[in-house]
Amino acid sequence: MVGEILFSVKVTAINPHYDYQGNEYVRIEFGYRPPKIPTMVPTSVPKEISEAIEASRSMVQVMIPPQVRARMRKYTNRLTIYLTVNEWENLQQKYTFGDEFKVILKTDGSISLTII
Repeated sequence: MVGEILFSVKVTAINPHYDYQGNEYVRIEFGYRPPKIPTMVPTSVPKEISEAIEASRSMVQVMIPPQVRARMRKYTNRLTIYLTVNEWENLQQKYTFGDEFKVILKTDGSISLTII
């Protein structure tokens, strides 16, 4: 439908959260995998520039150890929901880490999540 925004997300974290008054909430973070930055260098670029780009890529790989790179977040927060503990407990189907959803933002401002 025209005017709707549609994207897919995955539950990346479920944590307790407390506001400044000490009220407890359940924070559910939904993330998405951002598109990768193109890594191809156009052939029309001078050789010196393409070599510099390749050298900078190699430096990043050397500076960040493989075990750290493996743990780096592959998902970026896109939507976060805060539920009271009572609201969380009243959910018939609780969110779990790794669940994937289709999110629709409608023109009237409403949001719907549908499990994939």
